[in-house]
Amino acid sequence: MDGDGGESGSTAGPAQAPFFYPQRGSSRVNFSSPFFVKLRAVTRRLGLNRLAASVLFRGDYEDRFGPRLLDEIRASDTVWDVGANVGLYTSQFAQRAGDDGRVVAFEPVPACFSALEKVAIERRIIHPVNAALGAEDGYLTMALEPDALAATHRVVEETGERGDGAFAQVPVRSGEGYAAQHPDFFPNVIKIDVEGFEGEVFQGLRALLDDKRLRCIGIEMHFGLLQQRGESDTPRKLEDELKEHGFRLEWTDPSHLLALR
Repeated sequence: MDGDGGESGSTAGPAQAPFFYPQRGSSRVNFSSPFFVKLRAVTRRLGLNRLAASVLFRGDYEDRFGPRLLDEIRASDTVWDVGANVGLYTSQFAQRAGDDGRVVAFEPVPACFSALEKVAIERRIIHPVNAALGAEDGYLTMALEPDALAATHRVVEETGERGDGAFAQVPVRSGEGYAAQHPDFFPNVIKIDVEGFEGEVFQGLRALLDDKRLRCIGIEMHFGLLQQRGESDTPRKLEDELKEHGFRLEWTDPSHLLALR
């Protein structure tokens, strides 16, 4: 029941209401709970995540996130597409925001960015940025898939196992720094798909979270990659932080979270 590998509430207690996935029968599911984190780990080892999710959620559960996120975009909005890849979502965001909107598409992988630039030529409101978002400005190392346009290129630790694959040094910007440098591009909606780098992206976005102009954040949670990095508790931490900043939370499926206000 994990979204890892695709382009794509908090701990129990009387003061903390869980977050429910709305579906027929009002099934109540808290996808960042310790139970579901452990269940994901077991089904992941058995190679059953997608099968289990498709049974539980009656088909193509990942198809729910995109339309739900698009519903939150208004004409003239500024949308940040963080982890834009080749621009599949970017193009849809641009269409939804209209001629008076802006879409800032962050993509660090050179081959993907080249494809993204071609998408931007077709829509003048798309502003491609050849960088990842992270906690602070700098550089990081990414492991590159054999398919240059794959959606699963990912960050690797400087001291971690690298193997014999291809790697690239890519630039990193903090969301706070980018917004300060480009105040006209302050986001109303943010989509985040960063292959296990979710925590670092949020570190660089914290200064933006209290600004009411930011209405919606859509996140793909890569539970498997977070677990590999020793960050299994990141989804719950992000939920708590988003609540503290006045967002209400909605899981559209086991791997995708919307924060709304």
